[in-house]
Amino acid sequence: MSEMPVDPMHDLVEEYALGILDGAARTEFETRLARDPVLQKELAATMETLGVLAFSTPAVPTPQLKDRVLAHVAMTPRADTAVLPFAAPVRRSRAPLWLGAALAASLLVIAKLWFDLRDAQHAAETARVAAVDGSRALAQRDSVIAQLTDPAAELVTLAATGAAKPVIKAYVNRTRRSVMLSAALLETLPAGRAYQLWFIVDGKPVPSVTFKSDSVGHALLRDVAMPAGAVAAAAVTVEPEAGSTAPTSPVLFLGKLATE
Repeated sequence: MSEMPVDPMHDLVEEYALGILDGAARTEFETRLARDPVLQKELAATMETLGVLAFSTPAVPTPQLKDRVLAHVAMTPRADTAVLPFAAPVRRSRAPLWLGAALAASLLVIAKLWFDLRDAQHAAETARVAAVDGSRALAQRDSVIAQLTDPAAELVTLAATGAAKPVIKAYVNRTRRSVMLSAALLETLPAGRAYQLWFIVDGKPVPSVTFKSDSVGHALLRDVAMPAGAVAAAAVTVEPEAGSTAPTSPVLFLGKLATE
């Protein structure tokens, strides 16, 4: 079985964490880091490990990392300085590695704060959207209740003219000249077709809104404006989705309104 190809970006995690990756390599790494959750997790784990090492015994870098660090130092321009001879050999200090690990620990804290801030902003936005949706739903509920309990509301049943079982109820408010329509068990219509409400004024149908039912046959229309004149009845037909100026199909539901 063939081995999975090694991602070269993962070999640069330690260099980036220690702050010694620069130039085009650093730009390419940060571009990949911004969209790669796996690489982000590996960097966070590496920085956490370096942070722990900063307060424990110094760790010996791998030969590969040591070679890359020495190569990076060799390519870094530096000014000519006088070299003072040592009187006696001394033990090499491990302070640079300790300082690099401490820096990595600081970067880890900064990265964690950034991720925490991003999560907090996301949670705040989610809560804001939920609050707006909740307020909108409450407003709609209160509007429906207000229309149903309005003393001026008149309940009119639009009974099916054929053998259909669905019934449409219209709550007519002549004071506000508006209607709320509630339907159940409506048949799902094919694409391009919709139910259309009509008001009968002086014996003629006046077109109103079109509507469709949901997946279980329910439909609710609020604050439908009534036309001018004496409205004697309301009816529903099936029309093109954009609506018609005159009925093009038989009346499915019809209900008479009280004389104004």
